[in-house]
This record gives sequence, C-alpha cells and structure tokens, in this order.
Amino acid sequence: MDIFRLITEQRREGERKKKEVFLAIDLKIAGTDISCPVTEICSSHEKLASEVKGIQRNLEVLLEKAKAFFEGPLSAGGVSFPEESSAEEIWNALSKIGGEEKFVAVFNDLDDARRKEVAEHVLTRCNIFAGKGAVFSARYNETSGLME
Repeated sequence: MDIFRLITEQRREGERKKKEVFLAIDLKIAGTDISCPVTEICSSHEKLASEVKGIQRNLEVLLEKAKAFFEGPLSAGGVSFPEESSAEEIWNALSKIGGEEKFVAVFNDLDDARRKEVAEHVLTRCNIFAGKGAVFSARYNETSGLME
C-alpha cells in the first residue's frame, strides 16, 4: 500500500494551461476518505522536488530520534536507567533520590510496565514501613500505577 498520493490539477488561466500538483496522504476517518496535503501546491517539478526533500529530511531526523531512543538508556524525570535494569536496581536508585516530590516524579515518569515491576518488587520484597518504602506504600495507587 502506498502512503503518499500525487494530486494533480490542470486549469486554464486565460490562454495558458496551468498545472499544479501536491502530495497527500489518504486517510479514512469515520468511513470517509480524506486526502490530507503534506506539501504546498507546486507549479513546477523543481518546487515539488524541494518539498519532497523537506519531507525526506524530516523523516531522517525522526529516524535518528528513534535510533537514539532505542539505543539510549531508559530515562525518567532526568534520571537514566539502563534498559536491562532490574526492578531491584531501579528501586535502589529511586530510594536514593533526595526529596519526596522528585522521588515521586521520577517513579511516575517510568513507563507503565516498569512502574508495575518496581511496585511489585517494593510491595513484595521491601520494608514498606520505613524510608522510601513507607513513602511508596502510602502514595502508590494500584489502579493507576502511579504515586499520588
């Protein structure tokens, strides 16, 4: 399936024919087909080529961002955790964070799966009556998976 579609238009302006094109993405919303323009209307091949190069540059930037995301460490609230970090290792790092609000913010910035892993670790293997464990158990909402 092609993502882009070339939309062409020919019209008369006086004695001359005017040709214009643009690129669009076809969308289906609530059963209705809609062509969504992704370039300016172009009256020359050179202008369209320039528009396409802009799209290519944008896609390359997004691809680099995705690469950095996949290769980089897991980050939450300005604190980085290597991808292979265990729930215990993340909890150890979290419990060393000074300030309760920063501690809560970093925990809440973890993705859902990581938060649940850490919560299970804390609630089943840690002392929840002292230190950060007490803060965690008092503020953790099991339904939302967040500390409030």
